[in-house]
Amino acid sequence: MKKSLLALAVLSAFAGAASAQSSVTLSGRVDAGFIRSGGQWSMGGSQSGYNALTFSGREDLGGGMNAFFTLNHRFAIQNGNVNPGGNASDTAQFYRNAFVGLGGGFGDVRLGRILMPLQEWNGAFDAFDTGYVATTHTGGINATVRANSAVYYRSPNLGGLFVHAAIAAGEGQTVPVGTSQSERPTGFAVGYAAGPIRAVLAYDKERRDFKTIGLYGGYNAGFANFMFQYEKGDVSASTDVKRWSISTKVPMGAVTFKAGYTNWTDEEVKKFGLGLQYDLSKRTNLYTNVGKVSGDGASSDAKKATFDLGVTHAF
Repeated sequence: MKKSLLALAVLSAFAGAASAQSSVTLSGRVDAGFIRSGGQWSMGGSQSGYNALTFSGREDLGGGMNAFFTLNHRFAIQNGNVNPGGNASDTAQFYRNAFVGLGGGFGDVRLGRILMPLQEWNGAFDAFDTGYVATTHTGGINATVRANSAVYYRSPNLGGLFVHAAIAAGEGQTVPVGTSQSERPTGFAVGYAAGPIRAVLAYDKERRDFKTIGLYGGYNAGFANFMFQYEKGDVSASTDVKRWSISTKVPMGAVTFKAGYTNWTDEEVKKFGLGLQYDLSKRTNLYTNVGKVSGDGASSDAKKATFDLGVTHAF
């Protein structure tokens, strides 16, 4: 009897240790507001990624190794439907990210549907986080956004230096109707992040063999965070374009002021954006933004001033 009780106590201790070494987390963000775009008012989220649920988990395998996963679902706040962002054919429940991986001293390796390196990093250098009507994000031109059946490697941070690289299968990618696919989507990013300085050089080759190069930089001066984007990429087999932007975030207590300007030089499109964010807490904020597009390459509807006003809660 005593031996049985002792064995049960030992097994319970091991079970407790095992459970303490693994975790599963539900996180996300809910955003809703009023948007005026193209002269029309609507209700919705300020960006497709701002209404999302993320299931993630990590297990300590010992010896410095760990296993992890991420499943990310986007939805439309106004009706609860799946929100496919800019590609209406992306209607999978976890179309944004769905991967499993192993990590350790070597960095980590991820397998599944994954945001590719150039698109992962360019959004980190826009004061509006690629959302809101005021965003001055350069957009990645035609770089792969998310690739199916991808293998993604991330190196450890080596004195501020890091490398990301990814390759995906040529088959099974989400493509617009009427287009063909042949090349394997590939990409890499080399970056430095230490102290107030961030810089990333990224490359992408998408399924049609369209290539994009991006150079991104940021400097946190304390009173303001300054960001820069430059991209050059193919829009057809024989034509490439250049885009660049500058933007800043200026924190003033609970209020953050945002401003940005982007110029798509070869496409004759310019945009200026302004925004204010008021933090009610660390997880909840109110926002308002305005954006104005100009240039001969923009349509008359696109040139109409855009405006949003809303609330975001993260959990």
